[in-house]
Amino acid sequence: MLKFDMSDIYKGSGFSQGLDRGLMVYDDEVLLVEEGMGLGACALQTGGRTYFTSIKDFKRDGFSFDVIYSIDMKLELQISGRTSKFITKAQEYAVKNIYMKHKKRQEQLLYFGAILRKLFNVKTCFVKVPTLGELRIIYKLCNSDILVDLSCDTENTFSRLFVMNELGGNIFDKSILNGLPSYPPSGWKKMENGCELYSSAHSLSFTIVEKKVPDNVKSKLYWGRELIANNCCWAGFESEIICESGTFQNYIYSIKFKEVSQ
Repeated sequence: MLKFDMSDIYKGSGFSQGLDRGLMVYDDEVLLVEEGMGLGACALQTGGRTYFTSIKDFKRDGFSFDVIYSIDMKLELQISGRTSKFITKAQEYAVKNIYMKHKKRQEQLLYFGAILRKLFNVKTCFVKVPTLGELRIIYKLCNSDILVDLSCDTENTFSRLFVMNELGGNIFDKSILNGLPSYPPSGWKKMENGCELYSSAHSLSFTIVEKKVPDNVKSKLYWGRELIANNCCWAGFESEIICESGTFQNYIYSIKFKEVSQ
Protein backbone atom coordinates (compact mmCIF):
# COMPACT_ATOMS: atom_id res chain seq x y z
CA MET A 1 0.00 0.00 0.00
CA LEU A 2 1.34 3.41 -0.99
CA LYS A 3 1.95 6.00 1.71
CA PHE A 4 3.00 9.65 1.43
CA ASP A 5 4.68 11.93 3.95
CA MET A 6 6.61 15.18 4.27
CA SER A 7 9.87 15.46 6.20
CA ASP A 8 12.79 17.86 6.57
CA ILE A 9 14.90 15.13 8.14
CA TYR A 10 15.65 12.86 5.18
CA LYS A 11 18.44 14.52 3.15
CA GLY A 12 18.97 11.90 0.46
CA SER A 13 22.25 10.48 -0.79
CA GLY A 14 24.74 10.81 -3.63
CA PHE A 15 24.97 13.99 -5.69
CA SER A 16 22.03 15.74 -4.00
CA GLN A 17 22.74 14.69 -0.42
CA GLY A 18 21.98 17.48 2.04
CA LEU A 19 18.92 18.95 0.32
CA ASP A 20 15.36 18.91 1.59
CA ARG A 21 13.11 16.65 -0.44
CA GLY A 22 9.60 17.05 -1.77
CA LEU A 23 6.79 14.67 -0.86
CA MET A 24 8.12 11.25 0.20
CA VAL A 25 6.67 8.04 -1.26
CA TYR A 26 6.56 4.68 0.55
CA ASP A 27 5.38 1.24 -0.51
CA ASP A 28 4.20 -0.04 2.88
CA GLU A 29 7.27 0.89 4.97
CA VAL A 30 9.82 0.93 2.11
CA LEU A 31 10.97 4.42 1.10
CA LEU A 32 11.06 4.63 -2.72
CA VAL A 33 13.09 7.85 -3.03
CA GLU A 34 16.80 6.80 -2.84
CA GLU A 35 18.80 9.75 -4.30
CA GLY A 36 15.72 11.20 -6.00
CA MET A 37 14.27 14.53 -4.87
CA GLY A 38 10.78 13.25 -4.08
CA LEU A 39 7.64 14.84 -5.54
CA GLY A 40 7.47 18.57 -6.18
CA ALA A 41 11.05 19.55 -5.29
CA CYS A 42 12.22 22.66 -7.16
CA ALA A 43 15.42 24.18 -8.52
CA LEU A 44 15.83 27.71 -9.87
CA GLN A 45 18.39 28.59 -12.55
CA THR A 46 19.26 32.28 -12.77
CA GLY A 47 22.40 34.26 -13.55
CA GLY A 48 24.22 31.12 -14.62
CA ARG A 49 23.78 29.47 -11.19
CA THR A 50 21.42 26.88 -9.72
CA TYR A 51 19.55 27.29 -6.43
CA PHE A 52 17.56 24.66 -4.57
CA THR A 53 14.99 24.99 -1.81
CA SER A 54 14.73 24.28 1.89
CA ILE A 55 11.51 23.61 3.77
CA LYS A 56 10.44 26.70 5.69
CA ASP A 57 7.16 25.36 7.03
CA PHE A 58 4.66 22.59 6.36
CA LYS A 59 1.28 21.55 7.71
CA ARG A 60 -0.78 18.44 7.22
CA ASP A 61 -4.56 18.63 7.18
CA GLY A 62 -6.20 15.26 6.58
CA PHE A 63 -5.29 14.26 3.03
CA SER A 64 -3.28 17.35 2.10
CA PHE A 65 0.09 18.97 2.84
CA ASP A 66 0.65 22.73 2.64
CA VAL A 67 4.39 23.43 2.28
CA ILE A 68 6.39 26.67 2.08
CA TYR A 69 9.83 26.37 0.48
CA SER A 70 12.54 29.03 0.54
CA ILE A 71 14.87 29.29 -2.49
CA ASP A 72 18.07 29.60 -0.48
CA MET A 73 20.50 26.74 -1.25
CA LYS A 74 23.15 27.50 -3.89
CA LEU A 75 24.95 24.71 -5.73
CA GLU A 76 28.76 24.89 -5.41
CA LEU A 77 31.55 22.58 -6.50
CA GLN A 78 34.68 21.98 -4.45
CA ILE A 79 38.09 20.71 -5.54
CA SER A 80 40.05 19.10 -2.73
CA GLY A 81 37.79 20.86 -0.23
CA ARG A 82 38.05 24.34 -1.75
CA THR A 83 35.10 26.02 -3.49
CA SER A 84 35.69 26.83 -7.15
CA LYS A 85 33.40 29.38 -8.81
CA PHE A 86 35.07 28.68 -12.18
CA ILE A 87 34.42 24.93 -12.04
CA THR A 88 30.88 25.51 -10.77
CA LYS A 89 30.04 27.86 -13.65
CA ALA A 90 31.77 25.55 -16.14
CA GLN A 91 29.60 22.64 -15.01
CA GLU A 92 26.44 24.77 -15.12
CA TYR A 93 27.29 25.77 -18.70
CA ALA A 94 28.09 22.19 -19.71
CA VAL A 95 24.84 20.81 -18.30
CA LYS A 96 22.72 23.48 -20.00
CA ASN A 97 24.50 23.71 -23.36
CA ILE A 98 26.03 20.26 -23.88
CA TYR A 99 24.40 17.60 -21.71
CA MET A 100 20.76 18.70 -22.16
CA LYS A 101 21.19 19.25 -25.92
CA HIS A 102 22.73 15.85 -26.74
CA LYS A 103 20.01 13.44 -25.73
CA LYS A 104 21.55 10.39 -27.40
CA ARG A 105 24.91 10.87 -25.65
CA GLN A 106 23.73 11.71 -22.15
CA GLU A 107 24.64 8.33 -20.70
CA GLN A 108 28.22 8.54 -22.02
CA LEU A 109 28.51 12.17 -20.88
CA LEU A 110 27.24 11.22 -17.43
CA TYR A 111 29.85 8.47 -17.01
CA PHE A 112 32.59 10.74 -18.36
CA GLY A 113 31.60 13.43 -15.86
CA ALA A 114 31.68 10.92 -13.00
CA ILE A 115 35.22 9.87 -14.00
CA LEU A 116 36.39 13.50 -14.09
CA ARG A 117 34.83 14.21 -10.69
CA LYS A 118 36.66 11.25 -9.17
CA LEU A 119 39.94 12.03 -10.94
CA PHE A 120 40.04 15.67 -9.77
CA ASN A 121 38.35 15.03 -6.40
CA VAL A 122 35.37 17.26 -7.21
CA LYS A 123 32.62 17.32 -4.60
CA THR A 124 29.18 18.91 -4.59
CA CYS A 125 27.96 21.09 -1.74
CA PHE A 126 24.97 23.33 -1.13
CA VAL A 127 25.56 26.70 0.53
CA LYS A 128 22.89 28.62 2.45
CA VAL A 129 22.33 32.06 0.87
CA PRO A 130 19.81 34.90 1.32
CA THR A 131 16.51 33.76 -0.12
CA LEU A 132 15.64 34.51 -3.74
CA GLY A 133 11.96 33.95 -3.09
CA GLU A 134 9.41 31.43 -1.89
CA LEU A 135 7.34 28.61 -3.29
CA ARG A 136 4.08 27.34 -1.91
CA ILE A 137 3.05 23.81 -2.81
CA ILE A 138 -0.20 22.15 -1.81
CA TYR A 139 -0.19 18.36 -2.18
CA LYS A 140 -3.60 16.69 -2.22
CA LEU A 141 -3.68 12.93 -1.73
CA CYS A 142 -6.32 11.21 -3.86
CA ASN A 143 -5.84 7.47 -3.35
CA SER A 144 -2.85 6.66 -5.61
CA ASP A 145 -2.81 10.06 -7.32
CA ILE A 146 -1.11 13.20 -5.99
CA LEU A 147 -2.41 16.57 -7.11
CA VAL A 148 0.34 19.20 -6.88
CA ASP A 149 -0.57 22.91 -6.84
CA LEU A 150 2.50 25.18 -7.12
CA SER A 151 2.72 28.96 -6.74
CA CYS A 152 5.97 30.93 -7.00
CA ASP A 153 7.10 34.40 -5.91
CA THR A 154 10.73 35.35 -6.60
CA GLU A 155 12.44 38.64 -5.89
CA ASN A 156 13.82 38.85 -9.43
CA THR A 157 12.71 37.59 -12.81
CA PHE A 158 14.09 34.12 -13.34
CA SER A 159 15.40 32.11 -16.26
CA ARG A 160 14.00 28.68 -15.44
CA LEU A 161 12.26 26.85 -12.61
CA PHE A 162 12.54 23.06 -12.63
CA VAL A 163 9.90 21.06 -10.76
CA MET A 164 11.27 17.59 -10.03
CA ASN A 165 9.32 14.43 -9.31
CA GLU A 166 12.05 11.86 -8.73
CA LEU A 167 12.08 8.44 -7.10
CA GLY A 168 14.81 5.80 -6.87
CA GLY A 169 16.73 4.86 -10.01
CA ASN A 170 17.44 1.34 -8.79
CA ILE A 171 13.78 0.87 -7.90
CA PHE A 172 12.23 2.28 -11.08
CA ASP A 173 14.42 0.34 -13.47
CA LYS A 174 12.12 0.05 -16.49
CA SER A 175 9.53 2.03 -18.42
CA ILE A 176 6.21 1.53 -20.15
CA LEU A 177 5.55 3.21 -23.51
CA ASN A 178 1.97 3.16 -24.77
CA GLY A 179 1.26 0.11 -22.64
CA LEU A 180 4.34 -1.86 -23.73
CA PRO A 181 7.44 -2.61 -21.59
CA SER A 182 10.56 -0.73 -22.60
CA TYR A 183 13.88 0.60 -21.36
CA PRO A 184 13.88 3.85 -19.36
CA PRO A 185 15.54 6.90 -20.93
CA SER A 186 19.12 7.60 -19.87
CA GLY A 187 19.31 11.20 -18.75
CA TRP A 188 16.54 13.69 -19.50
CA LYS A 189 14.35 13.31 -22.58
CA LYS A 190 11.38 15.35 -23.77
CA MET A 191 8.21 13.56 -22.72
CA GLU A 192 5.86 11.91 -25.20
CA ASN A 193 2.35 10.56 -24.70
CA GLY A 194 2.05 7.27 -22.84
CA CYS A 195 5.32 7.46 -20.85
CA GLU A 196 5.50 5.70 -17.49
CA LEU A 197 8.39 4.70 -15.24
CA TYR A 198 8.05 1.19 -13.86
CA SER A 199 9.42 -0.73 -10.88
CA SER A 200 9.55 -4.46 -11.51
CA ALA A 201 10.31 -5.14 -7.83
CA HIS A 202 7.21 -3.26 -6.62
CA SER A 203 4.95 -3.87 -9.67
CA LEU A 204 4.34 -0.13 -9.68
CA SER A 205 4.43 2.61 -12.31
CA PHE A 206 4.03 6.38 -12.19
CA THR A 207 3.66 9.26 -14.63
CA ILE A 208 2.82 12.98 -14.76
CA VAL A 209 -0.19 14.82 -16.21
CA GLU A 210 -0.42 18.62 -16.43
CA LYS A 211 -3.77 19.97 -15.24
CA LYS A 212 -3.39 23.76 -15.37
CA VAL A 213 -0.69 26.04 -16.81
CA PRO A 214 -1.09 29.73 -15.82
CA ASP A 215 -1.39 32.24 -18.67
CA ASN A 216 1.98 33.85 -17.85
CA VAL A 217 3.84 30.51 -17.80
CA LYS A 218 5.42 28.36 -20.51
CA SER A 219 6.16 24.75 -19.57
CA LYS A 220 7.88 21.69 -21.00
CA LEU A 221 7.74 18.15 -19.63
CA TYR A 222 10.70 15.76 -19.47
CA TRP A 223 11.27 12.29 -18.12
CA GLY A 224 14.50 10.48 -17.37
CA ARG A 225 16.73 8.29 -15.26
CA GLU A 226 20.35 8.55 -14.12
CA LEU A 227 22.20 5.72 -12.42
CA ILE A 228 25.87 6.19 -11.51
CA ALA A 229 27.26 4.46 -8.41
CA ASN A 230 27.82 6.86 -5.48
CA ASN A 231 26.59 9.82 -7.58
CA CYS A 232 23.15 9.62 -9.18
CA CYS A 233 20.28 7.23 -8.55
CA TRP A 234 16.95 8.68 -9.63
CA ALA A 235 14.13 8.19 -12.12
CA GLY A 236 11.35 10.67 -12.63
CA PHE A 237 9.52 13.48 -14.39
CA GLU A 238 10.35 17.17 -14.58
CA SER A 239 8.53 20.36 -15.54
CA GLU A 240 10.64 23.19 -16.96
CA ILE A 241 8.82 26.46 -16.27
CA ILE A 242 9.60 29.84 -17.79
CA CYS A 243 7.84 32.91 -16.35
CA GLU A 244 9.19 36.36 -17.23
CA SER A 245 7.70 38.06 -14.17
CA GLY A 246 9.08 35.49 -11.71
CA THR A 247 5.66 35.20 -10.08
CA PHE A 248 2.78 32.87 -10.91
CA GLN A 249 -0.12 31.18 -9.18
CA ASN A 250 -1.50 27.65 -9.37
CA TYR A 251 0.59 25.63 -11.79
CA ILE A 252 -1.19 22.30 -11.25
CA TYR A 253 -0.24 18.77 -12.23
CA SER A 254 -0.94 15.22 -11.10
CA ILE A 255 1.43 12.35 -10.33
CA LYS A 256 -0.42 9.12 -11.07
CA PHE A 257 0.64 5.79 -9.57
CA LYS A 258 -0.64 2.45 -10.85
CA GLU A 259 -0.16 -1.19 -9.91
CA VAL A 260 1.15 -3.04 -12.96
CA SER A 261 2.04 -6.67 -13.65
CA GLN A 262 4.53 -7.08 -16.48
